[in-house]
Amino acid sequence: MDAAAKRTLAIGLALCAALAACRTPGTSGAGAQEARPSDVKDPCDDRDAGVECCFAHMPAALGHVMAIADSSEPGQRLVLSGVIYRADGKEPYPGVLLYAYHTDHTGHYSRRGDEKGFQRWHGHLHGWCRTNAQGQYEIRTIRPARYPANTIPAHIHSAVQEPNGRTYYINDFVFADDDLVNEQYLAKLDGVGGTGVMTLRNDANGVATGVRDIVLDTPSARQ
Repeated sequence: MDAAAKRTLAIGLALCAALAACRTPGTSGAGAQEARPSDVKDPCDDRDAGVECCFAHMPAALGHVMAIADSSEPGQRLVLSGVIYRADGKEPYPGVLLYAYHTDHTGHYSRRGDEKGFQRWHGHLHGWCRTNAQGQYEIRTIRPARYPANTIPAHIHSAVQEPNGRTYYINDFVFADDDLVNEQYLAKLDGVGGTGVMTLRNDANGVATGVRDIVLDTPSARQ
């Protein structure tokens, strides 16, 4: 092999080595391991995460209507509405975030597979809304079923986040025609947001509708 061929071979080997180094994943020029997004644990991906995680993955833009279940979801259609009031029970409270989640028509928190954070534990039937200038909210979903154990009423879990950042759970939405909504159940409530008991009425299309006004009369709300 003459000198020119040797030089050509050496240049080719050097280029191959350089290209291989560029394709080596997870290294920087100093040889340190780079952090990958998949390596960072979501602190809200935990069954016991704090209530603030209810609002970690919500959409950037929200109106006063929360659409949880579309027309393909099995179960009876349900529309709930009402007004959220300040602690005095008279002044509507605009800008309050409301989060809700519940079981499907079989009593399970079923998933679609694209849930993030807390919602991996809450299932695909969840949503958010923000009260409008009149403090109004509306939830469009299906009527949830009781847990398979059949020991507590069917319910919709909910939490609020006030514009000042105070975040807390309120009493579940439950239904007056559920025979497990009884004295024993009511005696265990802490009173945040009222009892949550709603009387449902079916409209001409078979959609169950109910009204719940919520007063945020809590120690934190009065501070």
